[in-house]
Amino acid sequence: MRSHITRSLAVAVALVAVSSVATGGQTSSARPDALSLTGSENVRAFIASRVQKDWTPPMTPWGHPDISGIFTTKDEANTPFERPDEWAGRRMDDITPKEFAEAVAQRQQAAVERAPFAGGGEAQEGVAIAVPIHWFDNLAAKNSRPWFVVDPPEGKVPARTPEGLRQADTIAQRRAVPAGAATTRGGRRDTYLDRSLGDRCIVVGGLSYLPNLYGNSYQILQTPDYVVLRQEMVHEARMIALDGRPQPGAPVHPHFGNSRGRWEGNTLVVETTNIHPSMVYRNASAKDLRLVERFTRIGPNKVEWTVTVDSPSVYARPWTFSLPMTEDNTQLIHEYACHEGNFGLANLLTAGREADKGNAPR
Repeated sequence: MRSHITRSLAVAVALVAVSSVATGGQTSSARPDALSLTGSENVRAFIASRVQKDWTPPMTPWGHPDISGIFTTKDEANTPFERPDEWAGRRMDDITPKEFAEAVAQRQQAAVERAPFAGGGEAQEGVAIAVPIHWFDNLAAKNSRPWFVVDPPEGKVPARTPEGLRQADTIAQRRAVPAGAATTRGGRRDTYLDRSLGDRCIVVGGLSYLPNLYGNSYQILQTPDYVVLRQEMVHEARMIALDGRPQPGAPVHPHFGNSRGRWEGNTLVVETTNIHPSMVYRNASAKDLRLVERFTRIGPNKVEWTVTVDSPSVYARPWTFSLPMTEDNTQLIHEYACHEGNFGLANLLTAGREADKGNAPR
């Protein structure tokens, strides 16, 4: 298996190299340096506070910090993205173990209540579930922190700009069901263009997929010149060049953008730009989105993954959230065959035609 992965990685690296030549070494328009964005010092301090004391991170044979391995974020499912209002004015480390344990228990109960229960499925503690129980990573997620947003320090996503509000409203309208429709579930179903890139099996996650019901495994592969981040959800793989090459020019827009990495001490800093404008990130177009990610091994089986969102047209200032990744060789990435033999999109549109006739259930 290792040799198969190595051959696949070598082919992928070669393809990226060819792609770089094809773009002619074009550079993207100038923006403030990723390492000097507002809040960067807060992010560095947060990461430093998470590093295990008196511990030395391992190194690769070529001298880079070793962040490779198979990881999962499954136990972080159900964690609030922003600081809950009942903890306003408090820091993560101010939450007592008792308060946190009670909160996690409440999150687990809420996850069970949200699960798609229905007759005819497998039983979980006497309750029938409509889909196989092994799909669910979140019903007993233990969690390791009270919330995810670490900058601004108040743990809240900054206010949107007028343009950001307009985009959110436009996207909400596009997803809405017309008045008088027979069903209110799932948004419009007039054409495949009404459906998300995820429904169409083109992209799911990719731009920092949050812990969810399932598909929370990752693999980080390293070579001297590249880092590859593989994601279980729809088998995405991001190639991150470390050789200092410039970003390609404005006409080049892969769905996940172009990623360039550099080391800042023991932290891999990844800057991603040129994201395809059809990508939607938190109800806004990704047309001017830049993501600045940091991967830091903070303990023998932990990598801290922080994501800084820099989108001047959408947010008043950059902001950052952080996900703990736990190394776990039992959480291997399984094949995610989204398109192969998939009738989901055809069925969605067929159900939409039935809804037009008033025959679809609510």
